[in-house]
Amino acid sequence: MKTLVFSALLLAAPCAHSAGIDAAIKRLAAAPGVANASWGLSVKDLAGRTVAQRNPRLNLTPASILKVFVTAAALDKFGPEKTFKTGLYHDGEVVNGTLRGNIYIKGGGDPSLGSQFIKDAKPLDQVFSEWVAAVDQSAGIRSINGAVVADESAFESWQPGSWAWEDIGNYYAARPSALTVNDGLYKLYLRPADAVGGPAVELRTEPVVEDLEFENYMLTGPKGSGDNGYIYAFPGQTKAVLRGTIPQGSPEFAIKGALPDPALFTAKSFYYQLTRARILANQKPYKGVPLPGAKLTLIAETESRPLKDAVRVTNKRSFNLYSELLLRHLGGGKPDAGANAVKNFLAAAGADVSELKLADACGLSWRNMTKAETFTDLLRYVHGRKYFPEFYESLVYPGDPDATGHVRNLGKGTPLEQNLRLKSGSLNGVRSYTGYLKTKKGKTLVFTSIINNYSMPGAAADKMHEELFLALYNSY
Repeated sequence: MKTLVFSALLLAAPCAHSAGIDAAIKRLAAAPGVANASWGLSVKDLAGRTVAQRNPRLNLTPASILKVFVTAAALDKFGPEKTFKTGLYHDGEVVNGTLRGNIYIKGGGDPSLGSQFIKDAKPLDQVFSEWVAAVDQSAGIRSINGAVVADESAFESWQPGSWAWEDIGNYYAARPSALTVNDGLYKLYLRPADAVGGPAVELRTEPVVEDLEFENYMLTGPKGSGDNGYIYAFPGQTKAVLRGTIPQGSPEFAIKGALPDPALFTAKSFYYQLTRARILANQKPYKGVPLPGAKLTLIAETESRPLKDAVRVTNKRSFNLYSELLLRHLGGGKPDAGANAVKNFLAAAGADVSELKLADACGLSWRNMTKAETFTDLLRYVHGRKYFPEFYESLVYPGDPDATGHVRNLGKGTPLEQNLRLKSGSLNGVRSYTGYLKTKKGKTLVFTSIINNYSMPGAAADKMHEELFLALYNSY
């Protein structure tokens, strides 16, 4: 019913000129579910002329559209073809096939290392196989009087302190380590009960995460109810609590968790690959750095996919981990320095950063604070940059098969299909959208809409914006 109300409001408004758009916005702002919310809206043409607005400089929580700040800054600083490297080294000496020292896996913040999301990224097993071959054939090492050591020192890798306890432990709040593999996640498979409300039984994890234990309170929800399961776990710990529900109706159902310690997981996994190849180490894997003054010999180096591929996944899938990794690249490994780099980039782009607060890089924190107009002004600037084609292609369009979540169907089956590109964001009570709209008359508009503390269903918020974008499309 609310969706019909929004449609009727816009259809009743005269949308042939800006006065009609303004009237439609006022009516929408007074509609049930929006009237008591905070709504910031900024729509401009590429020259910077305001087409429509409502509280464009109101400070709001942006959710995941924050990622466009970081992805644009990374493309601007590094260029779309930038790659990152992971190095495999040893110290000590190799005598008669025995390494008297350690093997170090030095992370370089590669988002694509063993990624299942980035196109053409090598699977982790293939990466490890290449490393094993290099240890054996290039370095001539058949045994190790030492350990496999994970070096993640290139980044400060903890999660932001303002992330919710409900999120920590789940894949979308994964730890941003300089030695990230497998997208920082594992899949936990559970068997739902036959009856709604019955216990869900844990089956296995893929990949296997050593010593991981679950205190299981997961229940079975109705068929078609989707993934409502949560993994509660502190970073670095191997004990986790399972709560929530998974749906009835299938022999098994997978939810995704964050690897407790991605760097240590990498070292252990490679250690087991070496063991299978009968290259044995006499010490257990651990995290650390070479001793000061140690002479390191390069065994192998793995290069990432180009930055543009990580940007594409970051924006299309709204993948938090990649955005956090890119922030650290912008700051030389330090998230605070990365946040300052983003602010400086926005200021150089002509956007207002006077009250901007960046608590993270991905929008998961409620402490982020920005204005709708800041996004609009940034996207106007990006439109004229050399990397704009790669940035534009990373945004979602209606019916986009590479997108996830609610936004991929926004505008599907309408003229927006060929003319809308956007990034969306959502938290509990937050819906946000920013992007580009090509109008019926061939103009390009840049828009940002952020609503905080709304009470309508999320689908109604999407429908409201679909109708607004259609009104803009037909009017300009």
